Amino acid sequence: MDYIKLLAKLGKNAPGVAQISNRIISKQFIKAVEYLYHDSLCPVSISGGVVLVSGALFGLTTLILSLFVNPISAFVLGITVALMSCFIIMNGLISRFNSQLVQIEKVAPYVLEELATIYLTTGSVFEAIQYVSKGAYCLVSDEFYKMIMPLNQGETPEQLLMDFAINQPSFTLRRGLLAFIQYIESSSSNLDAVIVDAHENIQRRYEKLTIQWESRMMVYSGLLVFLPIIIILGLAIRGLADNPLILLLPVFQFGFSKLLHSSLFPNEKILLGE
Repeated sequence: MDYIKLLAKLGKNAPGVAQISNRIISKQFIKAVEYLYHDSLCPVSISGGVVLVSGALFGLTTLILSLFVNPISAFVLGITVALMSCFIIMNGLISRFNSQLVQIEKVAPYVLEELATIYLTTGSVFEAIQYVSKGAYCLVSDEFYKMIMPLNQGETPEQLLMDFAINQPSFTLRRGLLAFIQYIESSSSNLDAVIVDAHENIQRRYEKLTIQWESRMMVYSGLLVFLPIIIILGLAIRGLADNPLILLLPVFQFGFSKLLHSSLFPNEKILLGE
């Protein structure tokens, strides 16, 4: 079962968390939930489930660490774990959305080029859609393949393209598809300019991601450096520096770094062609 659906179920049935969950969700989080789950899940319910899980982790972490470190250190670390779990879960969903968005934007200019080329060659929108559906354009080809059955049942290709464009998270592809539809209907759209702009948008996206990666690297490095120091100081204060359990710190450090890496650095390297 998808853990996001489980979180939504927990948050929906839990009383008193709606106000808190409303404060921690962002527009980007709402957009990610609406796109990934096609409005079948409520963003507030998901964030409510996240709040419950974070609260449970806070209580459990504080209780366990209070056996080894002083209560203040245990309390601070409990809050840290709760906040980080909340951030990792919610940012993980946004990262999934951003990863798909980047994949779509990367292939958008080539999809538009193929649509225009096949249409100008054959004069058939159906054949243009069919050609793209057989391509290797991640996510987009799959959605175009789903149009084939409605097309065979009599749906107009222009309407299917319009519906797909409206529900499209990529502004680049949405703008291009609307220009393509306008070109079909009136031949007044400058498709070449739209396709060139789509190529330029990849470069703009790359520059934006580079800035984001730099800021995230600062967070990543800071947490990996300072959190182990806080734990070691807490153990030293309690006189547990010789405790064999301290050997578990490298394991914790490795696991924590993997969680941070997967949440702070989503799979957007595809933009670079990797």
